[in-house]
Amino acid sequence: MTRSNPSPNEKAVTKACWNYVPKPPPSPPSQQKYLYTPIWTPAHDQCFIDALWDKAMDGTFTGDSVSSYEAVKQATEIVNLVMKEAFSVDANYNRYIKLRERFETFSFLISCPEVNWDRWENILHAPEEFWEDVSERFPIAKAYEHAGEPNFTALRGIFQGCRPSSSKKINTNGSSGSSDKSVVIDVDEIVDLSSGSE
Repeated sequence: MTRSNPSPNEKAVTKACWNYVPKPPPSPPSQQKYLYTPIWTPAHDQCFIDALWDKAMDGTFTGDSVSSYEAVKQATEIVNLVMKEAFSVDANYNRYIKLRERFETFSFLISCPEVNWDRWENILHAPEEFWEDVSERFPIAKAYEHAGEPNFTALRGIFQGCRPSSSKKINTNGSSGSSDKSVVIDVDEIVDLSSGSE
């Protein structure tokens, strides 16, 4: 019995089979290398704010760009040590800028005459039209419609240099003294809800 010549399709299949090189089996999980990226959690946020607060209170952080970066660098070292992580200084500097934005936005909101800040519940009360208008100009402000800034006292200490142990009074617009258009807040009376103290 004679074998007929293979068709062009059979030749192509045979050639493909001869050129096939099987892939090596995957390495066991113990030998695989995973790229680990730490996840930023509220606990990391609190640790970072506390570390920045310490830098602001001991006078090494004055608010200019050089001391800000140095303070963030030192705070990052503290966070990495305490939380056993490996966050980069540059990533945390971006977080620092966002913290400043949070502080400035919340300060702006509580200075608006339409807003009533319940400090004990840490809730901002304002008409619905106000939130619609302000969220168009400041998208981050929408986050404060149902809850206040939990770290406002610490953020003010970082960005304005107010020591909570002083009896200094500040206006909600950030200036010292008193004004007819703003509410005067005693620094000692502000509740830092992040610490759980009353």
